[in-house]
Amino acid sequence: MNYIKYRFTLDMHAVQSQISIPVTLGDTARTLYVSLSDGGLPYIIEDGCLAKIEIKRPTGTKLEDFCPIEKNTTIRYEFSQNENTAAVEGIHECNIVIYDTDGNKICTPRFTMVVS
Repeated sequence: MNYIKYRFTLDMHAVQSQISIPVTLGDTARTLYVSLSDGGLPYIIEDGCLAKIEIKRPTGTKLEDFCPIEKNTTIRYEFSQNENTAAVEGIHECNIVIYDTDGNKICTPRFTMVVS
């Protein structure tokens, strides 16, 4: 299987899905690199913050995984972290949740994955 790196930017304040990603059913070789912007300007994530991906599948089940933050700008999620990421066909609603050092949510930008 080819290892696919998918890079995109989400705005911190947009409340609707901002991008839709096509994914092949059963894909375990994809890595998402998500950068954030604040009104179109690059957003720097402070040291000590945490990032989590939340994926709501069409079945209603939810996957959650903490993700590393690279160079204070990019959240990395590897499908190999959870082999069930693309195990169900349909539209998956995804959130990237950023927590500050006190555990408060800073933002929750959204995107969708279309698994087929």
